[in-house]
Amino acid sequence: MYILSFTEAQNHEKSIGSKAKNLSILLNHQLPVPNGFVVTMEAFLRCLEYNQLNMSHIQKFAQILPTMEIPKDIQNILYQKFEELLSTYHSVAVRSSSAAEDLSGASFAGQYDTFLNITTSQDLEDKVRACWASMFTPHVMQYMSKMNLPVTELSMGVIVQGLIHSDVSGVLFSANPITHNPEQVVINASYGLGEAIVSGIVTPDLFIVDKTTRGIQKEAGAKEVKIIASQTGVQTLETSVEEQKSLCLSEPQIHHLADMSSTVEKLYDTPVDIEFGIEQGQIYLLQVRPVTTILSKFQQSIILTEADKQRRPFWIHDDSHFPGAKTPLFASFMIPAFNYGMNKAVNEFDFFASDIELKCEDYYFYQTMTVHTENMAERAKRQQEKMALLFPHLKQNLYQAVEKILLPNYAIFDEARKNELSPKEAENKLKQLLAFYKKAWEIHFQIVIPAEMLNALLGNIYEQLIGKSDPLFIHEQLVGVMNKTLETDRELWKLAKTVKNSSILSTAFARYKAKHLEEELACSTEGRQFLQSLHDMLSIYGYRKADVHEFIGTTWIENPALVLAHIQVLIESGYDFEEEFQQKAAQRQQSYESFIHGLDDSKAKRQFMKLYEYALEGACVRDDHHFYIDAMLTAKTRLFLLHVGTLLVRQAVLKDAEDIFYLYYDEVLKALQHPIPLLGIIEERKREYDESRNKTVPSHYGKIPKEYMENPIIKGMFGSMETEVTDTERTTFRGFAAAKGTYTGTVKVIHRQEDFSKLQKGDVLVCRTTTPAWTILFSSAGAVITDSGGILSHSGIIAREYRIPAVVGTKIATTTLQDGDIVMVNGTDGTVKIVESE
Repeated sequence: MYILSFTEAQNHEKSIGSKAKNLSILLNHQLPVPNGFVVTMEAFLRCLEYNQLNMSHIQKFAQILPTMEIPKDIQNILYQKFEELLSTYHSVAVRSSSAAEDLSGASFAGQYDTFLNITTSQDLEDKVRACWASMFTPHVMQYMSKMNLPVTELSMGVIVQGLIHSDVSGVLFSANPITHNPEQVVINASYGLGEAIVSGIVTPDLFIVDKTTRGIQKEAGAKEVKIIASQTGVQTLETSVEEQKSLCLSEPQIHHLADMSSTVEKLYDTPVDIEFGIEQGQIYLLQVRPVTTILSKFQQSIILTEADKQRRPFWIHDDSHFPGAKTPLFASFMIPAFNYGMNKAVNEFDFFASDIELKCEDYYFYQTMTVHTENMAERAKRQQEKMALLFPHLKQNLYQAVEKILLPNYAIFDEARKNELSPKEAENKLKQLLAFYKKAWEIHFQIVIPAEMLNALLGNIYEQLIGKSDPLFIHEQLVGVMNKTLETDRELWKLAKTVKNSSILSTAFARYKAKHLEEELACSTEGRQFLQSLHDMLSIYGYRKADVHEFIGTTWIENPALVLAHIQVLIESGYDFEEEFQQKAAQRQQSYESFIHGLDDSKAKRQFMKLYEYALEGACVRDDHHFYIDAMLTAKTRLFLLHVGTLLVRQAVLKDAEDIFYLYYDEVLKALQHPIPLLGIIEERKREYDESRNKTVPSHYGKIPKEYMENPIIKGMFGSMETEVTDTERTTFRGFAAAKGTYTGTVKVIHRQEDFSKLQKGDVLVCRTTTPAWTILFSSAGAVITDSGGILSHSGIIAREYRIPAVVGTKIATTTLQDGDIVMVNGTDGTVKIVESE
């Protein structure tokens, strides 16, 4: 095990480092790699032992190792393998090979030594020691420390490889490293050995190959010098004028290199960086490295690139559905699932769009769609025929999916969390989870789209009956129907009522902050009984969090203090759920009956009444699907992924289980297959994510198509495409009227759950958007204003349930208003007027 041939080295990854592993992989796949061997980690440790050294002397290694004595047992086999190699090659190259070079987010280019044209045994021995020493130089140690990489746990080997006396050599990227275009191969090449290009002492020729058309862009470099093998070592010579003027690669060679890069890229399933040499017309691959700075194929499928913007010229920031920055792992599950489920529904239901695509840029989600070119009237007719079959069964279809598909799958991943998983088991479960995520979002759209279409159809018939449009009327006729969001609120209200009826509990809730309440309540019998009721409630309703479309952030079931804080808000607000709910139901019924009795008998009236019956029966669908899919899927997935994260912590891949959320799905799979520390990339991703959370991102890319501006369905989903400010001083601005009524009150801008306590009874809630975990605030708020969303947004729906005015989709509320401003919110005409500025 002290020395391994290239053919066998692949099976001993932990002993040889990444360069050697990759060369072994290439050779074993019959790719043209000069043969060689690897001096292993075991040989290095044997030498340390022989010289009475160990890893505690690591700070002195750079000085000690160049003169360290190599014991005879290693020396003999080293010389033997070297002589065998010299029977085929004139000389060898000696290179360091450390596992650190394979770490995502850590670039070790130029950190370790390479020696060329070694011809004697003594020189070989010296260079092996020099390579070992180069792995412990102060600048390498400092870099490793900066990247939080444990030097003592890394494998390291030394490559001894037959030297190709290259006439031309170069570096190749199988995807454009500048533009991240995966359809372009980029090649730099110059005369002589590759060290001239790698060290940067020449300006090489540049070739860019289009993988589809095979067209080649060529740009001649100066190619000022070339490095060649001399009798001993190497020498640098000036190139001739003819060499400088000529391109060093022919078109057949360029195409051959591009084809070889595609083969290697498929082998690694990610873009690669290849060093090559050409001797007497024969191309040799000298080194390969998976390139983590270039997007993998999976990442290309979910990340919005400049090429995507050229391909589809308009993308809109989807902050109404997916507000805020999203971590890489959430994007990895959500985007494929959204695109799969939405487009399946689009095709099945003859949607107005031919396809819809979601991608992320700078951690934010952007969506684009193509409006169908087919005659809309014909598509609408087919759509209504299909929908008519679904309208009577909206609730039934949802709960059939809940019982047969959703809950059984949740149980599978709950069960998986009970025991430690092997890496292979975790890998298989992750693949199963992604497939389930797609299925869940297929169900999501199969349920939601018919429900929305039913409401839209009711609105159209209402307009026929009355002769004018009133988008809010239909939605107001569907409040006061029990759903999972209201059910959750009712359970919270019951717990708040229990507290009010107990002097012991009331005292505790008044005296202590939520984060200390659980500990305090556990000190009394009554408190413990209350906590049991709380935990019973959370076992059913606790799978939700402040941001249902994100994995970071604790769920209620993980942190009961979040729910205790909600209960405190309810106690202070004095909100009576049962009374309010009964009033809403009675008001809705009275409003509907008054409307119907005022109409003459007609076919349209009878049709409206029939469809309304279906809509009322299915009124719970929107919130219930959110409970079982959006919220529960995110929460259950978070908990399972944390379990996988704990496994990766045990394998020293991560420092903390939560760090898993900063990896992409394919990176997690690779980490399970090949557990190497990813601390560097995690730190970088966290920094990027935190920066993105606090910046303003473009609302869209490209010119807004006319069909977007005019389509009422798009407006209902995304809100207004443009912000309308009615005066130059911005004392009035407009959004969508989402819940009728007017209200004047004091602004409180709420950005996240930690800000909830700022909102006092009667304040105007101002935020980017809301999710079900924010519903508790509606019991205190006097009105609601949001940046994003349309009348179908969660904010609008809940405001109507709580009968408070709401203006949504203003785009500018959180940046225009500040705590203490006095505003008048007109939820009937969709305007906000600043009465007094703080």
